[in-house]
Amino acid sequence: MKDGQQPRIVVVGAGVAGLGAAIKLQELGFTDLTVVEASDAVGGRIAKANIGKTWVDTGAQYIHGASADNPFYCLLNKSGLLSQVHEEENTVFYRLNGCQVNQEFAERVYEAGETIFRHRGNNSGKSLGEHFAEKAHGLIATWQAKNKKEVQSILALVGKDYLVNIAASDLHSVSVDSWQYFVNMGDDLNVEGYMHQMVEMLAEGFPKERLLLNKAVRKIEWDGSFPVTDGLEYPVRVVCEDGEEILADHVIVTVSLGCLKAQAANLFSPSLSAEKMEVIDKLSFGNIAKIFLEYEEAFWARDVSRISLIWDNDSVASVSTSQTQWLKHLNLFTVMKPEQRFGNVLIGWCPGNVADLIETMTEEELSSAITEHMRRFTGNPNIPPPKRVLCTQWRRNNFTRGSYTFIPVGVDGQIMDVLAEPLVATKNPGKGPQVLFAGEATIKSLYSTVQGALISGHREAERLAQHYGGTAPPDGLCDRHN
Repeated sequence: MKDGQQPRIVVVGAGVAGLGAAIKLQELGFTDLTVVEASDAVGGRIAKANIGKTWVDTGAQYIHGASADNPFYCLLNKSGLLSQVHEEENTVFYRLNGCQVNQEFAERVYEAGETIFRHRGNNSGKSLGEHFAEKAHGLIATWQAKNKKEVQSILALVGKDYLVNIAASDLHSVSVDSWQYFVNMGDDLNVEGYMHQMVEMLAEGFPKERLLLNKAVRKIEWDGSFPVTDGLEYPVRVVCEDGEEILADHVIVTVSLGCLKAQAANLFSPSLSAEKMEVIDKLSFGNIAKIFLEYEEAFWARDVSRISLIWDNDSVASVSTSQTQWLKHLNLFTVMKPEQRFGNVLIGWCPGNVADLIETMTEEELSSAITEHMRRFTGNPNIPPPKRVLCTQWRRNNFTRGSYTFIPVGVDGQIMDVLAEPLVATKNPGKGPQVLFAGEATIKSLYSTVQGALISGHREAERLAQHYGGTAPPDGLCDRHN
């Protein structure tokens, strides 16, 4: 593209989708680019905080798809950080009576339960809860009578852990058809402590002077004619909360679905179509809380990566959270590894409305309740309180308003295509798409994933390149072998 013919493009949001779009635009030859970010740091729902001996990831820490098909995994590989990722070790299972469950038995049942969630529905209209209950009861029936109760409680644990995976409060509220369009890129990889570094490396590829932090957007006006002093006119005006106005030919909006739910009705002028607003309303935006617990000394064995707490009377028929019994849904703790880097730090995980509740609790309340909780399950009355507690705040953060998207019962993931459709001017349609949309909620094949956000940003950059007659270069991140 020749200088002088350069369109002016604004990207709203410096999360993975926004950074991905901006850097891809650069690769495609666009130079008049500005990224505006409401918070004081890049990354969006990938973020960091200091606890223990180093920085930890308060947001995403799993790569869903450790393969060359995943561009974010390829970025990790290219960075040289992959060799530093610690392998998962043992899981220890405790019952409320303070006894450990036989690890081999528990893992056998747990893995059988996980296979239930690998099913991909196809317009069945069922809930994930219905599907899980039906298949879990079938599994329980294959065990001897003396094991049935314990098998059920372990399978219920699988269901509760899956609520954490999808950031939901009730399996019965989630569509079993949620993954009918999903692309499986491989196994999950825990890259705790490295995810925020990946985003910082990504941001290094974009000029700092064109990345405006602490720059919240109040209004996006489009299909207009906004003049500037040199006689040019632009069809888009981005109005920031601080009063600054940025004129552009195109704007790529990468804010979270949670923010769209809260702001879309007033953010755009002209307003979004009724169809797009209906999609924003229909999709669900869940929440996960991560509670970081730092101890002077580990009370768990050195080879333990995961602590799972099993409630004997849990049922597979109704897997859902309850704020009044929130500790029943704090059943998963992961150990940050290696100890030499992180110190003695556990992460407690909880989903949905329990995560919403935990965000409102004090460090002292969490410390006291979790310490008693751990003592009861491990049978160790001498477990000390953590010396520090840090809880994430994704729902209360006005720039995220939650963690990521899930598809509720009765909703087809194809509606994400509607959310991804750009807004084209009616006054001058020849100028191409004026408002474009990226982010994990706009990609039905990879929603709720980091690579989904990245690929959606690339998609919108390539959409603009296509409008201007350009072609997309290959990513060049992974060396592929036939």
